[in-house]
Amino acid sequence: MTSETSWSFARLGPDDADRYLDHLMRLDAEDRRFRFFENPPEFMIALHAGAATSDGRAVLACAAEGEIRGAGELVPDVTDAALGELAFSVERRWRRLGLGAALMRKMIDIAREKGVARLELEILPENEAMQALARRFATDLESRGDTIVAKISTTPRQDVV
Repeated sequence: MTSETSWSFARLGPDDADRYLDHLMRLDAEDRRFRFFENPPEFMIALHAGAATSDGRAVLACAAEGEIRGAGELVPDVTDAALGELAFSVERRWRRLGLGAALMRKMIDIAREKGVARLELEILPENEAMQALARRFATDLESRGDTIVAKISTTPRQDVV
């Protein structure tokens, strides 16, 4: 395994769609369900990777050993420029190393730079690891239908570790 100092972070663009797809395809069935709220067919994941890297949303990848191992997406709200939605994926063997927290910090910074003041992150109730991570950054967690929504301010917090 590797340390945070050997990770590299980079914004993805249209030329990175295949690398992003490779990462998403390495997610196991449960992780795909946590990321997409279902286990979509491979062609839908391919469409997602292509769209995400070319439609203007911010996609940040964390690479190690030459491959994308985790990614965060910021999707701006079309009706409220101050609101954005976050989504994350981290390959199972790369968890519990701080990669998710590093991605979260960097995605909050990207949102702030884009003028997004509030973020929301939808989480399935059984995704306890993401809920624990979200609690470190969220101003509030609330139930909304079949999901939990973490509300995150992009204003820097002094208590986040």
